[in-house]
Amino acid sequence: MKTQSKPLFKAAATTKRERLSEYGYELWAECEPLSGVALAYLEARRCRIPPDDGDLRWHASLKHPSGYVGPCLVGSITDAATGEAMSLHRTWIKSNGRKADLDPPRLLLSGHRMKGGVIRLWPDEGVTAGLGIAEGIETALSLAWGYAPVWACIDAGNLAAFPVLPGIESLLIGADNDPARTAAARECALRWVNAGADAYVTRQAANDLNDVLAEGA
Repeated sequence: MKTQSKPLFKAAATTKRERLSEYGYELWAECEPLSGVALAYLEARRCRIPPDDGDLRWHASLKHPSGYVGPCLVGSITDAATGEAMSLHRTWIKSNGRKADLDPPRLLLSGHRMKGGVIRLWPDEGVTAGLGIAEGIETALSLAWGYAPVWACIDAGNLAAFPVLPGIESLLIGADNDPARTAAARECALRWVNAGADAYVTRQAANDLNDVLAEGA
């Protein structure tokens, strides 16, 4: 009798965790409101400091997979529509406005879903008729000098797919200056306009708004 051979290797799981893990909640609880090195980093980057009740904190000595331990910005990634906690975004930083010399200096939690998520730099309570969005945290906090509240969408895919949210009448998109990211911003703006909202996209000669502020410092 012929028997069916078993596969030598199990297929790797591709399903991402939909909700923030217990480890993620524990790590978030260890983080503190922005101060110290985190404030120095953001100020050196010419960023507007978000309110303490937003979803950006810092950890004074977080371990990187490389073994390095140091200060790290930590953003809570929540579902743009429901607000449910999904993952964490980590950026190892220096007080001079530079990222730590790591490869890479930015990481998401492994195995967690990021698609459809944002970092609510201002809390929902601060969002009334208008909202500003951008890809990165620093770009969003640069946009905030001229327009707040703001959220960070993390990448171009999330920005392009940013959903129309009830009660928000005006959306300002801080677009990075390259073809793919400009296209993502326009895709998002078109969807909002088609839904009856006002939508605007920034334009600047530099790569992003944070570059503009840094060059003008």
